[in-house]
Amino acid sequence: MASLKELNENTMVVTSTYIVNDGMPILYVSNEDDEEEGVIWQFHCGNGDYNMERMLLVKLETILNLDSELINLDLKIGQEAFRENKKAFWKIK
Repeated sequence: MASLKELNENTMVVTSTYIVNDGMPILYVSNEDDEEEGVIWQFHCGNGDYNMERMLLVKLETILNLDSELINLDLKIGQEAFRENKKAFWKIK
């Protein structure tokens, strides 16, 4: 799946306490295919801190409630998207 629109809002995704608890903006998104877990979407603030103590599993609905514009983001498996701030355009690689 490449589009968040195709996912059920109950799909579990990876994020961090920076996003959910501290209210930092989502500036980095990845769509990965894990051999054991399948497709994994991740949503982070882009600060480079991926300490496991900060990581959370949440429903996609939680992420979309924080930033509804993300629903329009399309990423192929293996792609990442970055932006400098919440108003900037996404850069996909």
